[in-house]
Amino acid sequence: MTNLSVHIPDQAATALAGLARFQGQTPEQLVAALVEHYLEDAKDLSDALAALNDGEQPISLEEVKRELGL
Repeated sequence: MTNLSVHIPDQAATALAGLARFQGQTPEQLVAALVEHYLEDAKDLSDALAALNDGEQPISLEEVKRELGL
């Protein structure tokens, strides 16, 4: 695991400490989880944008439902 040091505003640090305490985690554990979630979301967004720009014709929700028999 890599150690990373960041500077955040005092107000954010206070909020982070409170949320971590509420969730039974350390601030470091919470930040690690938040970074992982952010990176997963960024990858999902990148994949979605690539799919939108792949030149293929989009399929409507109605068509998907019809093909699945819903």
